[in-house]
Amino acid sequence: MVIIITLFAFTTVMGWSYYGAKVVEYLIGVTWAKIYRFIFIILMVFGAVMESSLVWDISDTFNGLMMIPNLIGVLVLSPLVVKLTRNYADRRVRGKDVAPMLSYNRDIQSEAIRAINKGAY
Repeated sequence: MVIIITLFAFTTVMGWSYYGAKVVEYLIGVTWAKIYRFIFIILMVFGAVMESSLVWDISDTFNGLMMIPNLIGVLVLSPLVVKLTRNYADRRVRGKDVAPMLSYNRDIQSEAIRAINKGAY
């Protein structure tokens, strides 16, 4: 059991490190991703010697903060999801003869329709 927990902890730390570095690299560049990795390593050392309840509180806070951009994205994209769902329901559930909405992006939609008409799918 100790081996399993150790491997789980190690892979979790590696996953969060990689995930965070990729986000930083995407948002502000490769140089900042290297700085992020360095700060991450330093904070791992501090986290190892801090009181565990404080580490959990900090972890919970930052995990909660990650919800904010996700909730904004869900709210912004919800009209699109409703539109795509209605299109699907009209075609599949209600049996209406409407063109499938494969993408909200008109260019991608046109390209997908052309591919379907050519028999690509």
